[in-house]
Amino acid sequence: MNFDYIGLFIRSFRQANHESLQSLADRSGVSRSMISQIESGQKSPTIMILAKLADAMSISLEDFIKVPKGLNTLEVLTPSESNIVSKSASAFVCHQLAARSSSSPADLYQFYFIKAGKTQFSANPKSTAVKYVWVEQGELSLYLSSKQVSVKAGQAIKFNASIPHRFECRQGILAKGTFFIAYEN
Repeated sequence: MNFDYIGLFIRSFRQANHESLQSLADRSGVSRSMISQIESGQKSPTIMILAKLADAMSISLEDFIKVPKGLNTLEVLTPSESNIVSKSASAFVCHQLAARSSSSPADLYQFYFIKAGKTQFSANPKSTAVKYVWVEQGELSLYLSSKQVSVKAGQAIKFNASIPHRFECRQGILAKGTFFIAYEN
């Protein structure tokens, strides 16, 4: 059983419901100090305490103690030849490191220029999509509608991804960085 997760779950539940330790203690019959110690990972609760807390929070004991799938899953995302999504002869190389899925509300990309040039992005069909671009090195010119913005190394920009746009790198150190597109459901 993952008691760290349970402690975090209890604290998140209380905060989401604007509930104090004392209020949960009163409803559950578990002392305020015990709940505090469980939340901070100082104490491991007995099954009886877990049952009382689950009942007070109107959650089944099984759902309360079961860690959600994927909570402890880690994945290293690495650029490779197999995840390049840009055109082969382009000055712009783009790796899709993660794609939107039922478990991820965003697409994640790494990009870099191999020579001076530009790339074009069509409008994202989702009007609730936001693109975040961070430049690691060089300088990137972003053309968005009738606006042009320069983003330098160490800077980031965000904008509505439903607007057609392009990146350009014309001089100096070739730009590289990451961007992700966050989708609202």
